[in-house]
Amino acid sequence: MHIALLGNEQDPQIQHISHALFASGHTPFIVNTAFFGTHWQLSYDPDYDDGLLHFDYHDHLPSNRIAMSNIHSVYWHQYERPIVNAMSSQHKNWLASEHDSALMCWLHYSGTRWVNSIDAVRAHQCKPHQLRAACQLGATIPYTFIGNAPRVAKQFCNNMDDVIHKPVRGGKTAVLLRKENDNLHHVSSLVNKHPITLQAFIPGTNIRSYVLGDDVISVQIDSRAHDFRDDDTARPLLTPLPKSIQQLAKTLCKGLGMKWCAIDWRRNNKGEYFFLEANPCPFFLRVENEIRVDITGRLLKLLTDG
Repeated sequence: MHIALLGNEQDPQIQHISHALFASGHTPFIVNTAFFGTHWQLSYDPDYDDGLLHFDYHDHLPSNRIAMSNIHSVYWHQYERPIVNAMSSQHKNWLASEHDSALMCWLHYSGTRWVNSIDAVRAHQCKPHQLRAACQLGATIPYTFIGNAPRVAKQFCNNMDDVIHKPVRGGKTAVLLRKENDNLHHVSSLVNKHPITLQAFIPGTNIRSYVLGDDVISVQIDSRAHDFRDDDTARPLLTPLPKSIQQLAKTLCKGLGMKWCAIDWRRNNKGEYFFLEANPCPFFLRVENEIRVDITGRLLKLLTDG
């Protein structure tokens, strides 16, 4: 059974999944999108709705090529834009877009089980859409402003106590702005440069739930940092969730078009859970190693079933 792993060959999580699949008798192969056009290519027939991935060399594919229809599933860990060389930045951007568009022939191929799909990944990158969808599925979110309208941003901050600011798309950690420090000038400066997300700060506890099909594994992450991703000393602790929140986590994962995900919650002092985001390609290896719960086996089941 051929299973593709989308990511960098040197990434520890990709290597871990690859070794686990080999140990279970399957045939994984790594596909690094950064090298599309240099170390590997594709050919696609839209009328036949199939194509081939061609590799200059791949030690896990006997003929150095494989039909899209022969790839049982794909584990999506990381997409990197193809590396292109050009004399001008304008031509370089055009070439990169051409490579991206050609890759869509494979990334949108419906004959493969995607864990997770490009649609789920893009929905995560569009945080406003994901927040709205989560609300419609029954989640509670913090009071939120998204945009670059200075007056509305100031009014939002005036109506809140402390607020968190973070990027609209993601890629950077959240920063706490305390009302007592009069951060309106800082907010105005940010909004004048680019759109931002502002959310009411929820005092409480960080909870992360890994949802894998019908299984929900949750950890509490205590940290002095306002975003635990900034704290190398933060340690996960296995924690139970109320049944209603476990069911909500499964509903969110499925409703957001994912086979698996990591949901970040903020639990306040009243025990209420606030949805922050659902990541379709989360890191899990450190959590698995520290809490000794088998996330890998559950992920392999999603990749090899059906």
